[in-house]
Amino acid sequence: MDNRIAIILPNDVLVRSVEKILSRMDLDFPVYQLQTQAALALAQKSIEQGALAIVSRGMTAAYLRARLNIPVCEIKYDFFHFASAMEKALAISERIAVIGFIEQYALAERAKAYVRGNQKQIHVKILPSDQLVEQEIARFSSEGITTFVGGSLVVNTAHRLGFEAVLVEADEKAVEDALQEALYELRLSCEREERFMLIRSILNSATNGMFAVDAFGTITVCNPIAKVILSKVDTLWQTKTIHQLMPKSVTAHTLESGRPVNDELINLGESIFAVSSAPILVEGLFRGAVFTIQEADKIQKLDFKIRKKYMERGHVAMKTLEDIIGRSAAILDCKNKARRYAGADSTVLILGETGTGKELFAQSIHNLSSRADCPFVAVNCAALSPSLLESELFGYAKGAFTGARNEGKAGIFELAHTGTIFLDEIGELPLEVQSRLLRVIQEKQVIRVGDDRVIPVDVRILTATNRDLAQEVAEKRFRVDLYYRLNVLELHIPSLNQRREDIPLLVRYFVEQKCGHAGFPPPSVPQEVLDLFCRLPLRGNIRELANLVERALVVGEFSRLDEKCLGDALAKTRQQGDSPPAEPTQRKVQKISELERDAILDALAQCRGNKSAAARMLGISQSTLWRRLKDENFSI
Repeated sequence: MDNRIAIILPNDVLVRSVEKILSRMDLDFPVYQLQTQAALALAQKSIEQGALAIVSRGMTAAYLRARLNIPVCEIKYDFFHFASAMEKALAISERIAVIGFIEQYALAERAKAYVRGNQKQIHVKILPSDQLVEQEIARFSSEGITTFVGGSLVVNTAHRLGFEAVLVEADEKAVEDALQEALYELRLSCEREERFMLIRSILNSATNGMFAVDAFGTITVCNPIAKVILSKVDTLWQTKTIHQLMPKSVTAHTLESGRPVNDELINLGESIFAVSSAPILVEGLFRGAVFTIQEADKIQKLDFKIRKKYMERGHVAMKTLEDIIGRSAAILDCKNKARRYAGADSTVLILGETGTGKELFAQSIHNLSSRADCPFVAVNCAALSPSLLESELFGYAKGAFTGARNEGKAGIFELAHTGTIFLDEIGELPLEVQSRLLRVIQEKQVIRVGDDRVIPVDVRILTATNRDLAQEVAEKRFRVDLYYRLNVLELHIPSLNQRREDIPLLVRYFVEQKCGHAGFPPPSVPQEVLDLFCRLPLRGNIRELANLVERALVVGEFSRLDEKCLGDALAKTRQQGDSPPAEPTQRKVQKISELERDAILDALAQCRGNKSAAARMLGISQSTLWRRLKDENFSI
């Protein structure tokens, strides 16, 4: 049974007719026989059970329409219905009276023209109220009229008083028209409900608070987020107007001006909110306004997420102290210092030889700090030319230089806002860039290249170098004021020579890592090979050790790592310019500087001058390659 339409009819004749038509139309709506007050009680119960439309007839339809807030579709009268009923009544008596109390009974006057017989013998009376039916029948009977025409109430009253009566019946078309109208109203109600549910779903899923007010400023609609926010502002918000809740807000004046207001920052209670408003116009008439409201700190958190998402292109801190392999006292002491430094927000200068893992410690400090959920940006100061480095660090404005983006570009400091910026190879920073960096640290503001707009930034700065910055300051290649700004906390990363007891752990780790990447099970490493690794002068530290392990594994086809594999790998190492072994070979070799020069020249030639590709081929970092190329003794 489909309860979305309830059919409530005043007489059994109409009930049987409607049930027949419902069966033919393959519809399954409930049909009831009730009038006026009883019909109203049933209709209200049907609405509670999901009814969206009512079908009825005559006086009952009018009674329900005046008292319900859903559509009431009437099985309407037609003058042919009256004409047919009049002819039946005239067959009983020469004089008849048609009595009704709804507007449609005016059709009875027109129906008289279609009735055979003396029209003067047909009396039509439209009453203002159904309570006058019995009185009017008595008056007509005193004039000798004993046969009446009308609806169920008239027919039942006449029969009760002992008179003849004929019911004005509806034909099938009138019933079908009423049912089609009800189905149309049902479809409209469903569409309205779908739209309402969609709008409510949008409002409830919105990340902003949203509410609407009428023309007087009273809140009429409010999503859950807005309810929470307004409850914080005033627990009695439901009883107050927008002017009372936001007395100093420009957005509230939308009700007077009819103009929208965007992103006004206002203080409500103990918090700052961003509020916007827009007028609601219905057919060109002002009906109120809709407001959006959001706490400022949530906007800031969203800004953090956007910046972090933007920086996921290779600039997110992925490493922690657990990723730093080693059990030596030197490395454990260094990790403990890093853990303590993470709790502060001061600048940290990380010192160590090439390949000791300075960036790993920088990432670990960031991930242990209160800024862990914010961006981490690493920049190699040696890998960029001074002009490019300046625009990368501080950004540039539209049209700042030839080739600049039309919309300008945000610098690294802007993108790292609220997070951490790691400046590797800080000792390579040109003097002209050092002065701008000093200003950013002091003022916590950035000015893009070619612009005069000041942009506030909040970043923690970590730096690293393998140079002696104090010596650089003494030789006036590094600003003394910047040095002391950067060297608030100092972290010395031990070289591999200072933690040789960690070499076996590192070798096993790299064996598992390299074999895993290549898709091979890791071979066991004999103790004599581990001892040999421990005696090698690994001046490239962990980076050199990792490269040497990988070369030895390739020689052994990832199935073994013995002394022969290591010896062949060391021979390859000497060809590429790395440090010579201490023991396994007695071969005479070239000087390191000559090997490096030859290897670099060969790599650059093969890569057609592409320094990034050459660095990858050599198994060294770009910063190391740049440093070799800038060395005074290196010439091409």
